[in-house]
Amino acid sequence: MARTKEQNERITMATKKKIMAAGLKLFARKGFALTNIKDIAQSAGISTGLIYRHFSSKDELFCELIEDTVKELTKAAQIFDSHASPTQAFAEMTSSLIKDIQSSEELSCYFLMITRSIFEEEALPQMAEIRKSDLLLFEKAAELIEKGQKIGEFKPGNPYKLVLLYFSIIQGMANMRLFLGDKYIAPEIEDIMAFLVKEKAGDKQGDIG
Repeated sequence: MARTKEQNERITMATKKKIMAAGLKLFARKGFALTNIKDIAQSAGISTGLIYRHFSSKDELFCELIEDTVKELTKAAQIFDSHASPTQAFAEMTSSLIKDIQSSEELSCYFLMITRSIFEEEALPQMAEIRKSDLLLFEKAAELIEKGQKIGEFKPGNPYKLVLLYFSIIQGMANMRLFLGDKYIAPEIEDIMAFLVKEKAGDKQGDIG
């Protein structure tokens, strides 16, 4: 029996996701310059010809991965605009990152891919878009920290330095997820945000939930 149009579309989408997952992992671990289509095909368990049905080159595949990253960074920045409470906004962001890092290596690979790509900037003009999105996220986070400080939710300090500390912690978690694999154990939200959230009277860790 011939496959239906819907079945063909599902197969096509599944193959594309497999290619993107393989590309992401290799770009993260080897870098853009040292990764080729043959590597991606072998990692995905498909032929190189099948990859070319979906992407004209590794550049096109990389660009689509970057576009996905930019979309996620934009969504993350929007979280900081969606809550009246700065503590709750950071708690939602942190909870989401903890779950994503714990559940699979995908987010960790995105972090590593971006880090590696920064050092290949001359060959990767797409990084300008990533930098723009990163700066927007940092600015939104710094503004929210400043707001939290003014209303007494957050500890005093330079908002930009506190943002750098926050994302350094998240980056470290992502790196350790790749290093430890299944042995990785995610920290609690309260532990990650302890440097930022003021302790409440009678509560040693504060109420972040």
